[in-house]
Amino acid sequence: MAIAMTPTQERDFEEKGFVVLDGFLSEAEVGRLLAGVDEVADRVREASGLGPEEPFAVRNALAHHEAFLDLVDHPRALPLVVDAIGWNIQIRTSHLDYRPPYPEGLRAGAVGLGDGEDQEAYRNVNWHPDLAGNYLFEAPSLDGRLPFMEIKIFYALSDLSESNCGNLWMIPGSHLRPVRELREGGGVDRDAAVELRVPPGTAVLWRTATWHCVGPNLSARTRKIMHVGYHYRWLRPTDYVEQDPALIARCSPIRRQLLGALSPGSHPLGETPEFHPASQYWITRNSEDVPLKAWAEAQAGAARTTDPI
Repeated sequence: MAIAMTPTQERDFEEKGFVVLDGFLSEAEVGRLLAGVDEVADRVREASGLGPEEPFAVRNALAHHEAFLDLVDHPRALPLVVDAIGWNIQIRTSHLDYRPPYPEGLRAGAVGLGDGEDQEAYRNVNWHPDLAGNYLFEAPSLDGRLPFMEIKIFYALSDLSESNCGNLWMIPGSHLRPVRELREGGGVDRDAAVELRVPPGTAVLWRTATWHCVGPNLSARTRKIMHVGYHYRWLRPTDYVEQDPALIARCSPIRRQLLGALSPGSHPLGETPEFHPASQYWITRNSEDVPLKAWAEAQAGAARTTDPI
């Protein structure tokens, strides 16, 4: 039984590959996150020598500001995440993207083709699913489709309600198609693509196997967004090997799980690692390593008791 998803959201997630969540963040939450973006931007510019109009991205963003960290187990997001991918999960990536308006004279490429002068600095790359490439995950499935490994939540912090503001583009239903169709099909039918034009505070829950890209920012506003990606605990994250122990130490048990840590005193290879090593990310013997399981079961029980007869 779903904890939080409505039947319409479940259908959209399965069939389209994404769910748009209008008004998901409050005005106060957006303000706090934007203040965090500005603080981190100052540090990035100082460390990297970037000018105020240059784009940048920060990975493992959750470790750079408390407001970003609070997104990983946001109380309205976590039930939807568990509905989408289950409780045996951790964070793969947390990604801050900061894209000022294009400078005058910069030639923008066509959406999803990566053929413009914005390809390098602004990374307006081709249509793609995440976790795909010649070196990643294209072979496990006989039908050529990517296995379901990950979801992300996209948080719009700046106003993306108009076209060409650095909007996220999606191809609904493309997670059900073999990747070779994208590689060999001569491009994507533009009529099938959806430009997500959303105001600040909107969130998008989406399967990262859905073909997507970022459009150009031809507006007068800086694109400020966050992505938080969740995948199974038995996969390795891309943003970190282990999080800072000081960060882990001050986190709740559920947050520790999401940050890829085991409970205090738990051995990563189980109780008898010398003779019978067993990764506790694969076969979990200690329930304290996965507190999200008990939380999810309690939430599902509460949902059953309040479900109208």
